[in-house]
Amino acid sequence: MTKAELINALQTAVGGSTYGDSLIAEAQATYGDEDKKYGQDMKDRIDEKLGLLKAYAKIHEHAGELEKAKVEDEKVAILEKALAAIENLK
Repeated sequence: MTKAELINALQTAVGGSTYGDSLIAEAQATYGDEDKKYGQDMKDRIDEKLGLLKAYAKIHEHAGELEKAKVEDEKVAILEKALAAIENLK
């Protein structure tokens, strides 16, 4: 996979949302053509973010902060779409 393929896959999957666009910007700024590890490295980053956001969603839910939990759940959904897009490129 090339950097352009990664960016295009992310654009298609999660572009247009604030969180999705920030994820795309991170991929554009972070990856260069010299390492060629776009998919695996981005997948690892997404996996880490998923774990953290799922934990925060549960913390907010248990604290009765349902709006905050909802925001985290929306980010989780975006990350899951991005992850699926990356896995489909392999």
